Amino acid sequence: MLEKIMHEAIASYRKTTVASFLAGLAVISAAYAGQRFAPAVVPAALVFLLASLGWAGGLALLLVAAGGVLASFRHSSRERGEPDLFITLNAHRSESAMLGQDGHGGSNGFSWLRRLLGAPAPHVGDLVRIRSLEEISATLDANGCLDGLPFMPEMASYCGRTGTVFRYVDKVYDYGGRKDLRRMQDAVLIAGLRCDGASHDGCQARCYLIWKTAWISPADAPAAVSGNKPLALGPTFVQSDGGGKRYVCQYTEIARASTRMSPRDPRQALRPLIAGNVTLAAFCVAMLTRLFNLAQGLRGGIPFPPCEPTSKTPSMRIDLNLQPGERVRVREPERIFETLDRIGKNRGLWFDRDMLKHTKEHRKVLARVDRIIDDASGQMRQMKTPSVILEGVDATGELLGFCPQHDFTFWREAWLERTDPARESA
Repeated sequence: MLEKIMHEAIASYRKTTVASFLAGLAVISAAYAGQRFAPAVVPAALVFLLASLGWAGGLALLLVAAGGVLASFRHSSRERGEPDLFITLNAHRSESAMLGQDGHGGSNGFSWLRRLLGAPAPHVGDLVRIRSLEEISATLDANGCLDGLPFMPEMASYCGRTGTVFRYVDKVYDYGGRKDLRRMQDAVLIAGLRCDGASHDGCQARCYLIWKTAWISPADAPAAVSGNKPLALGPTFVQSDGGGKRYVCQYTEIARASTRMSPRDPRQALRPLIAGNVTLAAFCVAMLTRLFNLAQGLRGGIPFPPCEPTSKTPSMRIDLNLQPGERVRVREPERIFETLDRIGKNRGLWFDRDMLKHTKEHRKVLARVDRIIDDASGQMRQMKTPSVILEGVDATGELLGFCPQHDFTFWREAWLERTDPARESA
């Protein structure tokens, strides 16, 4: 069943690619011929307008064809178990690269454009120092927030440390509310700094900590002198109406710390490129793939990547009791799809299309996830079916408007299999 779906996907990609290429050439040829051989009685302005529309339409069709070539290549690479092209081209912006460069080499060549547009510093790849707890406390309101974003107790231990800017946070995804992207300003991620949940009763989500630019300074800036001012950190939970705890963290308050953003605003795609979140090559691959998927949607074709649950029965449960440090292999897409219900979930957990980038990869288990804070309610939720997170595997944001949060993706054990280290080495 799935082999048929995969075959249909690649056939759909090729059909759209060829049709777009031929149509693009035809439209451009017609525009050129019309511009060159237009009768003298036709007004020059009209000829120019029609030719411009023809060239623009033809170029758009050729770009769709280029996106189709990329989709076919990425699909075939995944079938061969090779790294995804977007991840490969954005490797210089990966967490491991940022942790190893000590604040050097992060520029993507758009520093002049950032200055021209007045983009605030710091930028991706810059080495920064986290301000002292006293300095940060002075920026917080009575609720321990700056612009609605809480400074959490888990962040206090990092005060005074230096780190490399990993992402400029221009947008966030509102998991607990409208399920849409929202605009955030003056915020960054610092490579490797995730929440350990110590002050939130051991929440295991390991979200990336978001730092307002007012909480950091250039690494070479002189440190402030302590003035022994009182510190003001907000609460980690409040009592709910039912007498239980409602936890307060950066992600339960994400809607208050951000503003509505139009999905049609073209700047939301350009900001990650200008800020350095993505390389130019990775940006082009993602945008061409997005354009191709738009064309596929208009003609009723199969989008990239294809993700089609093949099971019509309730999702299955497989318990491997995986422990941190164990080596696993992500199963083939067809085996994963067999574990999903008709809406693409396994026991209530989505299998996201972005996770297809990692199928057939060998990874190490980083941690088990049994309990997390629900962003919507602020309640601690015990997972009925435990999941695991894998070392070096987080959300790339490519399919979510280059969202820079890089949340760890949760994996059901049904989607993984243990590997024999000796066999894997061979």
